[in-house]
Amino acid sequence: MPLEPPVHPQDRWGRRLHQAMQAATRWPALLDPLKALWLGLGIVLLKFGPLRGWQPHLVTDAGLRLVGGATDSMLNLIIFIRGVFEPTLSRVIEQVVQDGDVCVDAGANVGYFTLLLARRCGARGKVISIEAAPRNVRRIHQNLQLNALAERVQVVEAACTDVTGDVVFYINTRNDMHCRLSLPARSELEYWLTGGAASWRPVTVRADTLSAMLGEDAAQVTFIKLDIEGAEHRVVADLLRVCTHPRLKVALEAKVPHIRATLEPFERAGFRIDDLRNNYRWTINRGFAAPRPCSFEQAYSHRFMVDVLLSREPPAAA
Repeated sequence: MPLEPPVHPQDRWGRRLHQAMQAATRWPALLDPLKALWLGLGIVLLKFGPLRGWQPHLVTDAGLRLVGGATDSMLNLIIFIRGVFEPTLSRVIEQVVQDGDVCVDAGANVGYFTLLLARRCGARGKVISIEAAPRNVRRIHQNLQLNALAERVQVVEAACTDVTGDVVFYINTRNDMHCRLSLPARSELEYWLTGGAASWRPVTVRADTLSAMLGEDAAQVTFIKLDIEGAEHRVVADLLRVCTHPRLKVALEAKVPHIRATLEPFERAGFRIDDLRNNYRWTINRGFAAPRPCSFEQAYSHRFMVDVLLSREPPAAA
């Protein structure tokens, strides 16, 4: 009988830490301060302590795999702790994307939603994954290859906006999920959450319009995830002009000071709006919050940002 290979001590302790961090997310919500402290200690051990460099197999709750270690990207770290990113939107994708659909992931980061969309749309469907940060683009390709989904995804390395050509693009050095076309103002919450102006590194990237990126596929698009860090208001008119499918749904994050400018075109076009209730408490708490119908006026009143699902078709019960 062959002997099993010995388990490396770092791997043994890493697995125990992983189990302990995931178990903490199941504690009652009233213990959130204690959970945050415990998870923070775990992150310190992973990034700076004896588990630095440990390479676990990262698998989402949906069974999709990610390349790299737990701290190689912010999304990897969230998956390590929670197994899912933005659980409400993840559930929506599982429910509404159909086999053969054409989908768009604009602001794809390392491709978490690209992977979900690609699996749901099937071999007959297509995903157009748009990302400007060069390191993130490399990760998208690697994650697609790891999950054998590359053939159904077109990766576009460019910033999605209302101009074409080379532009300055800012990447946050503390959190690689924050990449944007303009530096956040001091009045924006993101300015303080990401370490201020000194934490942003400028790079030059290609920019293009959404309609140019989608080309002949535009009229067939049924689902768009749009999260381009404060530039959403610059692309929605183009989106509504070319994405004419009657079953179109758009999941987007709108931020101050552009919430009204981002959402008003959808209101004028007669879209239904649902609040995705993305308060980020899900990062340390298990559970699922279903999308909640809201009014556009309620969405406009948010002080910092709002994540919504916009639907051209009426509710199923209507």
